[in-house]
Amino acid sequence: MNIKDIIKKQQQLASSDANIKSYFQDLAKFCLPRKAHITNKKAKGSPLSLTDIYDSTAIRALKIMAAGFHSNLTNPSSKWFGMQAQDLSLMDDHANKIWFKTVEDKMFAALNATNFDTTLQEFYIDAGNFGTGIVMTEEDSKDKIRYSLIPIEQVSMEEDTAGRVNRVYRKFSYTAQQAFDLWGDKAGEAVAKAMAKEEDQQKMIDFIHYVGPRAVREAGKKDNLNMEFESMWGEISMQEKIAEGGFIEMPYAVGRFWKDATDVWGYSPAMDVLPDVKMLNQIKRTMIRAAQKIVDPPVSMPSKGYEMPLNMNPAAVNYRDPKQDGSGIEPIMTKGNVPLGFELAEKVAEDIEKGFFVPLFQAFSQLNKQMTVPEVQRRIAENMVLLGPVIGRFTQELLENILIRTFNILNRNGEIPQPPESLAGKGYEITYLGELAKAQRSSEITNIQRFIGDVGSIAQAVPEVLDNVDIDKTIRIIGDVRGINPEILRTEEMVKYTRETRAKAQQDQMMLDQVGQGAKVAKDAASADKDMRIE
Repeated sequence: MNIKDIIKKQQQLASSDANIKSYFQDLAKFCLPRKAHITNKKAKGSPLSLTDIYDSTAIRALKIMAAGFHSNLTNPSSKWFGMQAQDLSLMDDHANKIWFKTVEDKMFAALNATNFDTTLQEFYIDAGNFGTGIVMTEEDSKDKIRYSLIPIEQVSMEEDTAGRVNRVYRKFSYTAQQAFDLWGDKAGEAVAKAMAKEEDQQKMIDFIHYVGPRAVREAGKKDNLNMEFESMWGEISMQEKIAEGGFIEMPYAVGRFWKDATDVWGYSPAMDVLPDVKMLNQIKRTMIRAAQKIVDPPVSMPSKGYEMPLNMNPAAVNYRDPKQDGSGIEPIMTKGNVPLGFELAEKVAEDIEKGFFVPLFQAFSQLNKQMTVPEVQRRIAENMVLLGPVIGRFTQELLENILIRTFNILNRNGEIPQPPESLAGKGYEITYLGELAKAQRSSEITNIQRFIGDVGSIAQAVPEVLDNVDIDKTIRIIGDVRGINPEILRTEEMVKYTRETRAKAQQDQMMLDQVGQGAKVAKDAASADKDMRIE
């Protein structure tokens, strides 16, 4: 594609996205005010627009949900992912397990040395509010890898037939100075003109970045212009191509919270509760007015007799004509039911928090605190029915793409050690070890534990049934589900050697015991014979 075709396509997609972008603006207005500039442009340094906001329940609930996902799915303080061979039989080799453990450590250290943590925090907020979040993974000369959350208003996307985002059109703005610092003389005619005048160097100029499958590639070549994905940067006003290159992997990872098969954009919890959010704000607005009427009520006064204007300030004095009859100034007491308003607001706020899964993440935080473990597990299981598909989509669409690209970047830079010969040319896959991911697999362990319990009950009557269970294999499966460090478990060879050594020691001890018992018998017999002779 040439730059003119890319710009034209972006404009067509932006036009078709106008309705959803307007919807995003409404969602951000009530749930994420700091990003409420999807269709409304925000001037630098301008304060947050909080018009029509009388309650912050949705704003807080969105933050709690985002923090909950980050803490329980991609917590930077603990290892939240692992790697293994696609052919699980290869994982019986202890050397292979240790290699994957080394790779995991390398990747985990690389992630923690970058801005990945802060980027993921913002992704969960975007996904929870807009239903869609976009993260770009780039090679960086300083940090090796850098991650960027792309503002949703900048992006238009296309999918392939499998529902994967394979084309991204990103329209964004740089100042002329920023563009010149990045591209120099190649930044285009518009930048050159602006840089020629000092007063225009901070002028905002629109650019576009396109990434999509490369239609034509020369066989055998692996340079930037023959990679699987083509990349093109352009300046929009003059329709100039600024830079061209390519990527081996798609650098943009797009995660959707929920998704309809016919729509490229995702759907979010904020969309589900937006009616409740708007209603709660109206309830709070009405309650504020009701409280004002009670604290500072309207008054009733005669139509004649008082000198106007009426002074309603504390300790104020109002004068009236003594010749005029009539009652004095009296407050008008309203009959509004304020407690009912509080009760209704509390119920709606609770519904909003449920919509953002706040009770689920509170259950995780309350583990081993106020609630018993069965209570926590029951609450988690109830919520996981809804949250399970979301975790699957986040891991498949976003985290897997980011981790694979991170692994490949580190590997190309020589950061990944050579694998054992048995893994050469073999595929690998990523497993997830965060609390949310483990909660999805917890039923697997529960079923194993129940099965072992059933077998144990039967074994009390028929001990031979234990021969059906491979306890060693069971322990290793539970360790894999729990995400246990493979260095903790002994290799099968070590287990075999330990058991043989223990069996031999027990056999030797038995022989010693038998010899000792024989000697004792002989000694007792000799003693008895001596006693008999004395008699």
